[in-house]
Amino acid sequence: MATIESYVLPPKLYRYRSLKEFDREMEAIEDGYLFCAAYHTLNDPMEGLFSSSQNLRESADYRAVRRSITDNKSHLGMCSFSEVRNHELMWAHYADQFKGICISYNFLKLRQSLPAAVSFVRMFYNETVPTIHRSKKDPSQLAKMILSYKNYRWLYEREWRMFAPLGKASYRSNACVARVYLGARIKDTDRNRITDRLKRLKIKTRDMTIDKYSISFEARSKTASEKH
Repeated sequence: MATIESYVLPPKLYRYRSLKEFDREMEAIEDGYLFCAAYHTLNDPMEGLFSSSQNLRESADYRAVRRSITDNKSHLGMCSFSEVRNHELMWAHYADQFKGICISYNFLKLRQSLPAAVSFVRMFYNETVPTIHRSKKDPSQLAKMILSYKNYRWLYEREWRMFAPLGKASYRSNACVARVYLGARIKDTDRNRITDRLKRLKIKTRDMTIDKYSISFEARSKTASEKH
């Protein structure tokens, strides 16, 4: 059988965040953790759906297998990232209509800083839900496989998903956060508070600028008071 190799990994991964829970988002960066949620709390109601093959349905342990997969799914924590930082729909949907932020993570440093039990997967997009066959695979592996599928309409997200125990996954090293990008509609008060808090961690911020249909990010110009 031929092998599967992955020669290219993204150097950065990005998380789009709303600032409606400002202190919570800042504390996650300052304390060095990623919150891993249960699949049924995510915004896609199709998360975790799957079908069973005929040979599985006809097996004596069919119900036990499905129960075990469902149980494993419910105990998995997930955290979502994107390969891109400048996608308009992502800013609109996940960063409060450009009023939020996008956190850039150094993917290598993040992987090195997280516990060995944590894993990453690049999402697979398809027109149908995954099908489970009779298999010797552990139910936890099958649960992760199912949760690595999404409907092809979500393809624009270019998602990488992190699997970990439910709750906080600590990485602690501030070096994992490469930069924080600020949305074009962010409140001035939020911009100033973020910049001040991240400056203590030596994490730089960049302001979004919009030129026609193009997004770019620039270093913030110092105000007159900051120059003195």
